[in-house]
Amino acid sequence: MAMAMGREFLPPEEADSWGEFHARLEFEAADLGHPLMPLWWSAGGLLFGIGLVCCAFALQGGRWWLWLCMLVPLGIVGVMAARAVERADRERGRRAELRELHDAWIDHLERGSPTL
Repeated sequence: MAMAMGREFLPPEEADSWGEFHARLEFEAADLGHPLMPLWWSAGGLLFGIGLVCCAFALQGGRWWLWLCMLVPLGIVGVMAARAVERADRERGRRAELRELHDAWIDHLERGSPTL
């Protein structure tokens, strides 16, 4: 079972009819993701800004500890960006799986078979 908006639902792969498949597909498509995602984007932007400000002061003043203050937030932002890319790849793969499943249902319905 998968989770969407805090509720469990069966994935479209386990649907027994065309209508059930479409209902599950629409329910999965309506999932907005994690509710704290805007907060993470804001935190990432803030960390990136802090890293750039520390970089500017480190280049001007030559203080070694400012380099650390720059590397930590920029490193965290880099990890956040890598995770965002991985999440986008997973979502793209899931959409491709659902397209293939949709095409299989269409083929099945065109042949007039009572079950998949």
